[in-house]
Amino acid sequence: MTKSQPNSLALRFLLPSVRDIIFIFLFWSVLVGPLSNQPLADSDIGWHIRTGERILATRAIPRTDPFSSTMQGQPWFAWEWLYDLALGILHRACGLNGVVWLCALLVAAIFMLLLSQLLKRGTGLLLAVVLMLLAEAASTIHLYARPHIVSWLFSLLWFVVLDRWEGWEHGQLPRWIRWFFPASMLLWVNLHGGWLLGIALLAIYTFAAFVENWRTQDAFATIRTAHRARAMALTWAASAVATLGNPFGWRLHAHIYRYLSDRYLMNRIDEFKSPDFHGWAQRSFAVILVLVLIAFAGSYRKLRLSHLLVTLLAAYAGFYSSRNLPVSSMLLALVAGPMLWENFVALAGKPGAWPWVRHGAARISEFSDRMGAQEMQLRGHLWPVVSVFLAFAICLQGGWLGSRQLIHAQFDSKKMPVEAMTFLQKEFQGKRPSTEPVFSIDGWGGYLIYCMYPERKVVVDDRHDLYGSGRIRQYLILTQAEPGWQNVLKEWQIRTALLPTGSTLANLLRELPQDWRIAYEDKVAVVFERR
Repeated sequence: MTKSQPNSLALRFLLPSVRDIIFIFLFWSVLVGPLSNQPLADSDIGWHIRTGERILATRAIPRTDPFSSTMQGQPWFAWEWLYDLALGILHRACGLNGVVWLCALLVAAIFMLLLSQLLKRGTGLLLAVVLMLLAEAASTIHLYARPHIVSWLFSLLWFVVLDRWEGWEHGQLPRWIRWFFPASMLLWVNLHGGWLLGIALLAIYTFAAFVENWRTQDAFATIRTAHRARAMALTWAASAVATLGNPFGWRLHAHIYRYLSDRYLMNRIDEFKSPDFHGWAQRSFAVILVLVLIAFAGSYRKLRLSHLLVTLLAAYAGFYSSRNLPVSSMLLALVAGPMLWENFVALAGKPGAWPWVRHGAARISEFSDRMGAQEMQLRGHLWPVVSVFLAFAICLQGGWLGSRQLIHAQFDSKKMPVEAMTFLQKEFQGKRPSTEPVFSIDGWGGYLIYCMYPERKVVVDDRHDLYGSGRIRQYLILTQAEPGWQNVLKEWQIRTALLPTGSTLANLLRELPQDWRIAYEDKVAVVFERR
């Protein structure tokens, strides 16, 4: 070993790469920085935490609803139980800081993986960073500490491994690739319902393999593609069988089908609605779509069928529902990145291009290739690991580092009824605590469960698949003051209501002082109690 080799190895281990810097920036941005208001912006996380703690306490996965008065004892599919269990463990150890720490870790790892794959697939460093930032911006629309973030990671991994499998031409295919899909599916199906996208991706690559086998003329290529097509078909079948490896078996599939095919719910749940392109996240997705079209225009002859089908799937999913924008953006970036960079590099040698365009393209591509080659040599990733463990150690200390509290994750009092909930918790001090359920909007239900369970129950929360279109229709009649709203009040025996200040139902109850009194009010929420 020469004298320079240890120094080179030390530099590769100690010198942070661009990916390391981006990981650290994203991680701390979500934990304590400009994105720290995102993970707990959706109250859904509240019932996920309490479900995980219930699993820890009872050592069993709940089969019936424990949180609401309207659905108490009814069958409930806690299909994200494994993620909930992780949240329960972290919350017991670190409180909400631990929940946000996990979210920050997953988000930073996902986008560092996206950047790494863009580079490995031939995208120049500068373009790869731009595409990664656009995908990150698109993901802010749904950047919550909920289980769906795990589906971002699995979708990315499945696409990367499938693409590697399809492009494998020489030598024996690593055995782990075939087992990766059913094995990871056993985890995915217990973490989040997004496993349906994984099944769709594997079906696309299987179909593309059969089409390639049918179209190829070369005898050796025919044998190779036929073998790959059969192997992918068997892997798809094994992965489909693996989806049954959940506590609810085939009943989970039937439940998800009924949920996603319920047009009444799909048309009224905000995150399932099509995106409104006035927001920055939606605009970022639109920019990625434009870049995809530019990439296809310059490389349509080299476009693979699998990439075309993945692009169509990602574009359709993104236009269908806002919650799909993050995964759709990442998949589109991975497809378009290498083609865009190839088209850009080609400008340097294009005779018809302006001289300054050719010169600029040559200089930028040369610089980016040089930086990209250096980037891929830095594989130590020491500083991201140090950052993650340091942050976790701080979380274990309640967020304190010495005499300063660095991490203090909490629900936003401007979006959640924090002060009103404090009032409800203190109202009965010195008296017998009330056990009556509290009615609130579904968007606050998870927060109420987090604060009140097990002493008090909610009437409705945002587990729409549990309540079904019947209950949600009654809920909307009540909150939107449609004909029959008073009948719903009586049927559900509501005596305490926690409502947004200025909401339709709150204004109506103000007009009934003989029946309802205002027990508490601030700029965010108002508490009504029946006289």
